[in-house]
Amino acid sequence: MFPIHENGVWGYIDQKGNVVVSPQFDYAFYGSEGLYRVKKNGKQGYISLENDNIPIKYDVVGEFHEGYCPIKIDNLWGAINKRDEVIIPSVYKRVWHFSEGWVKAETIEDVIQFLDTEGGVQLQYTDVSVGHFSHGLAFFTDKKTKRNGYINKEGELVISSTLFSSGCKFAEGLAPARYYSTRKWCFINPSGDIVIEPIYESVGFFSEGLCTFKRNEKTGYINKTGDVVIPPLFDFASDFYEGTAYVVVGERYGIINK
Repeated sequence: MFPIHENGVWGYIDQKGNVVVSPQFDYAFYGSEGLYRVKKNGKQGYISLENDNIPIKYDVVGEFHEGYCPIKIDNLWGAINKRDEVIIPSVYKRVWHFSEGWVKAETIEDVIQFLDTEGGVQLQYTDVSVGHFSHGLAFFTDKKTKRNGYINKEGELVISSTLFSSGCKFAEGLAPARYYSTRKWCFINPSGDIVIEPIYESVGFFSEGLCTFKRNEKTGYINKTGDVVIPPLFDFASDFYEGTAYVVVGERYGIINK
């Protein structure tokens, strides 16, 4: 389903443009794992076409990944499963999304922890900036030494780089990384090799072989060799999912194929 906005409220349409959830929400988000995040009267929850709904009772909910979702209650974060069961209690300053069986969380004392699905601590850091694990790697910056690169799940720095100021998760074998000298974005493989040159103002993540990029405030798509396959025409463009993507131009929205 794709969100639509009519007369000040939000609902959903299907890939053919048919309204499947009538506009009734204060805001409707994109779906994750068959569930669709909605907001009403200042609270958030999830709806689905199979009626596996999660009540609209949380201050904030995140996206579902690997069957789990971060939730915020009274300014503290935890996580639930698709049955609305708490798997991580709301005691953290921040909880992100699950990736490869672990979730990143920040304690009240500013300690970064990686937790498993039972809430057990697998890695723990202070004075670092670290991303999410994908392909067994996470981008890591030591705030004291300024060293950065990618660590593995043993906490070892396996890709050390002086070329990149920041890096992101891997998707379909490639990760965006920001080049120091040009401040432009490129793509690297899990060995740390640059496979798409640093020429982009902004990029997304690869999905179904294509990735969004931005040029002159407009968004288009490139393939894994860096070729532009859909020119930057859109004010917003989503990732491709099952062969289609949601796009916006001005006040108009629509669905495109590859």
